[in-house]
Amino acid sequence: MQYFPACYRLPLALLPLVVACSKPTDEKAAGPPAGPAPVAVQVQAVGTSASTPTQTYSGTIEAENTASLAFNIAGSVRRVLVREGDQVRQGQLLAELNPEEYAGVLAGADASLLEARDQVRRSQQLFKSESLTERELVQATAGLQRAEANSRVARKHVTDTYLRAPFAGFIAAKMVEPGVSALPGAPAFTLIKTAQVFARAVVPEAEIGRMRRGTTVQVQVPALNREVTGTVQVINPVADPTSRSFYLKVLLPNPGLHLLPGMLASLRIPLPAGQKAAPTVAVAPQLVVQEADGASVVYVADAARKTAQRRRVVLGPVQGNQVVVSQGLAANDQVIVAGQQRLHDGQAIRILQ
Repeated sequence: MQYFPACYRLPLALLPLVVACSKPTDEKAAGPPAGPAPVAVQVQAVGTSASTPTQTYSGTIEAENTASLAFNIAGSVRRVLVREGDQVRQGQLLAELNPEEYAGVLAGADASLLEARDQVRRSQQLFKSESLTERELVQATAGLQRAEANSRVARKHVTDTYLRAPFAGFIAAKMVEPGVSALPGAPAFTLIKTAQVFARAVVPEAEIGRMRRGTTVQVQVPALNREVTGTVQVINPVADPTSRSFYLKVLLPNPGLHLLPGMLASLRIPLPAGQKAAPTVAVAPQLVVQEADGASVVYVADAARKTAQRRRVVLGPVQGNQVVVSQGLAANDQVIVAGQQRLHDGQAIRILQ
């Protein structure tokens, strides 16, 4: 019979555990840690809108004329006769300065003028009697002219203590109060003329060549739920250096003064005969993500790589319930239409069918 040392005498039930503990750990078998789960998204192919004989642009109502009114002289404001929102007529008094100082200067100038006139009258009589030289007569005449000029300036200063409306309109802003000091040229009121108004719209560089001055335009004003007919009056010839776009203005009648500056408008502009609107790429506004820096972004699915691509886009006018994308998207791009709020550039995605 063979005997084993005591250290090897283990119960048979413990042998499997010993064998298991003696096996080396296979680190490669564990594999890398699992990455973040793909985001489930839905996609839709971008199409192009059908050609139409008109182009629609988003715009804003603007006053026909806006004037910043100011006093031409310095002084203390004595009265302010209007408030913001008041409708005023041409020539109406809006405010006035204390006139005492300027009235005193005018009185002195008128007195000097009276003396100068008397001096010239006496000088002419003496010149006729050959008791005065021609040089002395010229000096007296020149003194009269200086006195007349001083009197005119003093009289104008007195008139300038009154600030009047140069045209009929509305007071859009008031920057003076009684008792404050007014400086020459410092804005006191903003006056707007709205008997007619402009609808101003921005037009992309590729489309401005199709616009014509004098074209009849239908302008929809959602705030008033009405449509107004106007004509293109202004096509700005200089592009914005950042957006490379131009603006045009459509003149609209405003007999009831209901069209107010700042109202949103939609301009439907017919194209010249023989031209068609270029096919445009448009998406629903809710698919556009506005980032913190103000950029407009749309996420596009890369089906081959199963990732989301961040596309910075340039938005154009609103057409119906969609917004035109003038740059950044192409027809048939797979735009992510659900789940885009959780995405970043290069995010792994799972496209739902």
